[in-house]
Amino acid sequence: MKIGSFILSLSIYSVLQTLSIHALAESKLWVTTDRTARHTCPSTECGVAGRLMFREGVDVLERKGDWARITKAYSASCVGGKSEYVKDGNKACTSANGIREGKFAEWVQIKDFSKNRPNDPAENATGDDSLIKGSDDYRIYKAKFSQAARQLIDEGTCTEGDFIEMGGWMASSNRGPGMYFTYCGGMSLSNKVYLDANTGKTSR
Repeated sequence: MKIGSFILSLSIYSVLQTLSIHALAESKLWVTTDRTARHTCPSTECGVAGRLMFREGVDVLERKGDWARITKAYSASCVGGKSEYVKDGNKACTSANGIREGKFAEWVQIKDFSKNRPNDPAENATGDDSLIKGSDDYRIYKAKFSQAARQLIDEGTCTEGDFIEMGGWMASSNRGPGMYFTYCGGMSLSNKVYLDANTGKTSR
């Protein structure tokens, strides 16, 4: 290969590499709403496999209108014609629901995302707020989370160290909206403490 051709090839490679890096950077989006659904196809009529929370990031693999695909196709775990991985809505293992050959990819609505990650609402947290600053939905239930944590600490159920270790309260996937949990004194089921953020009541 001639030197001129080699330099030209190297220049083209560098340009393509730069374009690739920019494309990857632009494909990263961040959730700007409290919750956004992960659908089995680019339609609100399709099943919901789960939800992303405020400030979570995704890599966009494909765009289709107002929708973005954020995963590769994976098993829908179809049993009796229904997907075990669809939590809400349409669970049918059909192509109309985005499930083909027993697999589906996840799609989200672009309107719920931004190219810039939203500011962390817990960035300047102090006092009891700093104990639960890593909680899911911190910006919604900050007061309830802090109050519940202080009550559990004062009554001896939890320690400040427990909350620092856990980061705060995590959304419960099986107890419905407004339910959160943490662990106090260990990571076993008996150490799990639930909080109903709507009422402020805690329970085992």
